[in-house]
Parts: sequence; structure tokens; C-alpha cells
Amino acid sequence: MQQKNLCENLKNPSFYGNDVKSVELLQTHISFIILTGKYAYKIKKPVNFGFLDFSTLEKRKYFCEEEMRLNKRLCPEIYLDVIPITQKDDEIELDGNGPIVEYTLKMREFPQEKIMTNLLKKGSIDVISIENICNILINFYNSGKQSVEINHFGDVNSVELNIDENFEQTKSYIDISIKQDIYNFIRKTSKDFLKKKKNIFEKRVKDGYIKDCHGDLHSGNIVITDKIYIFDCIEFNKRFRFCDVASDLSFLAMDLDYLNYPFLSSYLIDYYVEKSKDIEIFNVLNFYKSYRAYVRGKVNSFRLDDSTIFENEKSAIIKISKKYFDLAYYYSLLFSLDLFNNKPVVFMITGLTGTGKSTLALKLAVDYHAQNINTDIIRKELAGINKYERHHDKIDTGLYAPDKIDFTYDKVIEKAKFYLKQDKNVVLDATFQKKKYRDLVREIASKCNAYIVTIKCNCPDEIVKKWLSERLKKKSVSDGRWEIYQNQKNTFEPFTDKEQIIEIDMSINSYDYRMKFFSNIIKMIKKAV
Repeated sequence: MQQKNLCENLKNPSFYGNDVKSVELLQTHISFIILTGKYAYKIKKPVNFGFLDFSTLEKRKYFCEEEMRLNKRLCPEIYLDVIPITQKDDEIELDGNGPIVEYTLKMREFPQEKIMTNLLKKGSIDVISIENICNILINFYNSGKQSVEINHFGDVNSVELNIDENFEQTKSYIDISIKQDIYNFIRKTSKDFLKKKKNIFEKRVKDGYIKDCHGDLHSGNIVITDKIYIFDCIEFNKRFRFCDVASDLSFLAMDLDYLNYPFLSSYLIDYYVEKSKDIEIFNVLNFYKSYRAYVRGKVNSFRLDDSTIFENEKSAIIKISKKYFDLAYYYSLLFSLDLFNNKPVVFMITGLTGTGKSTLALKLAVDYHAQNINTDIIRKELAGINKYERHHDKIDTGLYAPDKIDFTYDKVIEKAKFYLKQDKNVVLDATFQKKKYRDLVREIASKCNAYIVTIKCNCPDEIVKKWLSERLKKKSVSDGRWEIYQNQKNTFEPFTDKEQIIEIDMSINSYDYRMKFFSNIIKMIKKAV
């Protein structure tokens, strides 16, 4: 049966039973999805992209069955059955008496507004949601199937096969959805990384990080209700599902970046490393994030060739694809730094309390695989107390007496020196309100032959007041309060002309603003080192 004719029948509510009054038809580049209210039905398109082959009825049936089997690992309640679609005379039916013309996967429908992507758009995802998702994934990876066959997909040759396929399949979209120079740079840098970092990939295999993963782990495949459901894993190609857990997790981290949640993205990775102890994920993180962003750009570009897509939709598809390819380029700029013996980078994050310094510091620490050194944590370590213990001392007293502040900064510099001598990047998270503290950082950077990036975080007063009020209700290492902020405004020693700084307003919630800022940093570093 022609799928266009089938598509028309799928829009008929009576096809799904007398109790169905209306339906919603959705589609991707490989599937039709029909929402009926109680159940959802998924039908595979008869496409063959090389890496995916649904070209025959038998193959579509097999992959429907595989999809159900594999997704029951993470959400058995959602996936129910594979049902034939039959045709008798000119009528088609679900599981009728005529010849089978198609197969559909029957699933329990969930509210579309509870899909993580939609929740993100409403600002309804917080760090607790990220922690819960990450805990599920860590358990999933720890119990994941391993074998000699699966390990094979983590070696350099197998990863390179996926990379090469990406570039081969996107040639026709050059200067349509991806610029030629961006295509060339990502391709060359990816190939160089695989060649020069072969030992890293070998170690990931040896350490047992290649698993039977999800393979398509982005926010559109996560539902958050009273329970979290991670669904729609890759069923059509083992080499996309058998992969490094770093590749799997990088997909979700990349997706959060793409959706303008870069700080939740960095929190995801930081929390994963803390709980899994997989510290070496940073060696491949940016590479896999670039790979995943490129894949998304590719599959969106495929839709330009879909006959069921209207012409007026194609400009939006090109825009989305271009955004993914540009993000892949940003990540490739980051991991290209690992290809040379560059000098280390010191990020000095300055600004008044409550202006978003720690949020930015974590993002940079993840992006640049840097040691994150926070004065609030160092201060409490020196005092021998829990980092979350509140100390609302009066200004210039207790833990915040001038001599103790000096001692804290001395220890921060000492730690920075320790890591810089190992050629590791460092992020220093502090107010640095006195010039003498900033001078200490410049001195140690010079002695360690490190490049320094000084960033001042700014934020409007009303936003700072709101953030500080919210922070007091949560667990935090910071003792910052509104009165502290007001005092710092009067006592912060201004930057001199010799102190080269870049500034960011952390209250500006704009993807373009943030990406321009992050891109300028990487360009500065590449130019300097």
C-alpha cells in the first residue's frame, strides 16, 4: 500500500476503534506517530538511508518487534504490542482478516506536555530532575549488556566508520544547511582526533564503558510524570546503540545545550562524574557531543528530501539543521585544543555574590575539562566544616574575617599552581573583589606559562535579589546574601586598564548571546595558545 494512502487512513479516528473521537498525526524522517488519547501507534516509513533499512514489510515488522523488546528495558509499561494492519478490498483495519500490508507498534500514550523538551520550554526542569534522570541512566549503564561484539563498536575503526558516514551523507547539504568551511573543519578535526587519541578510545573499551546503550538519548525521548520514562531507543542499527556510555550521555548534554540550557547540561555531566566516578569521560566528551550534534543536523537535513514535507516547511528545517551543525563546530573547536601541546588556561571568574559565577564556572570546567576551585568550598574545608553548613556571619567577621579571606585565597592559588604545573586547566570561582587577589592569579599564571581569561559576571540588582532569596531555600555552599551583595557593590576594587576582562550578563537568557560569548572565549584561547 502506498504510504500516502495509508497516511490518509491513519487520520480517521474510527480506524482505531469506536471510542476514539479524534487523532493527531505526527511524523519524523522515519516514522508516523498517531496519538489517539489513550494509545499511540507508530508506523515505520519504507525508507533506506544505508544505516537504516525499513524498505520491506518484513524488515518493518522485525524492527517493530526489536523496538518493543529493547525499550522494555527502561519503560516496560509504555510498550505494549506489535499489531498488523490488514487490507480487505479497499478498507484497511487494525488486525483485521485481510492480507497484512503494514505493522504498527502500539504504545500507552503519555501527555505530550510531559515530554522533557516541552517541560524545558516552560522552564519546568531543575537540577533535581537532572539528578533523577542521571541516576536512572547510571543504573542502566551499570547493568548494561557487555560482550566482545559490543566492545568492537567502541574501537577507533568503528567510531571512524560512523564519522565517515556522517560526512559522506551530508555532502549534498553543503551550503544548504552546513557551510563548506564548517564541514571541512569538523571533518578534519574529527579525523585528527581519532588518529592522535586512539589510546583514549582503547582505554575506554578496556575499562568497560562500551555498553548496549539507548542510542538516541535526547529530551524528546524522555517523559517526566510521577515517574521518568526514557523511551524510543535505537533499534534499527546496533552500531548506533552499542557505544561508549560517554557517547550516549553526550547526546542529552548536547541537547540541553541546543535548547539553551547550557548550565543544566554541565550539571548533568558533573553529577554523572560525581556518582559514576567516570572522570575520564572528559577525554572524549566534546568529541562525542560534536558527533551527536552533527548527527542531529544530518537527520534533520534528510527531511529536505522527504516527499511528504511541504516546501514551506523546508526553510525551518534548514534553520534547525544549521543550528545543530554550528553547535557541532563549537564542540570541535573545543576538542581541537586537545590535539596540540597547548599551555594550560586559567579562568578567573569574578563578580559580586549572586551574579551567577558558580553557574558559569561549572560550565567552563566541563567544557574545558578544568579543575574547578571555589573559594566557598575551600573556606569551609579549611575550617573543617561541611561545605553546605551555613555561616551567616556579620561582614568581616567569623569565616569572613580579612585574615581568613587572605588565607583562603592563598590556598586557592596554591591549588591552582598544583594543577597548572600538571598542564591542567583551572577555573577559579571567587569574587576577586580586591585587586591583590587578581594580581596573585596573574602572577601564578605567568610563572606556570598559562593563558589567563578573566571574566566578570554581571546581573541587574532585582535579579540578584531574587536569585539570592531562592538560594537561601536550597542547599548551597555559598553564604551570599542580599546585604553582602550591597556591601560588595561599595567595596569592590575596580579593574584597571591593564586588567583585560570580558563580561557576561548572566541574566540574559538568549541562546545567541550565550553562544557568542562562549565562542569568543574559545577563539581567544586558540589565537593565544
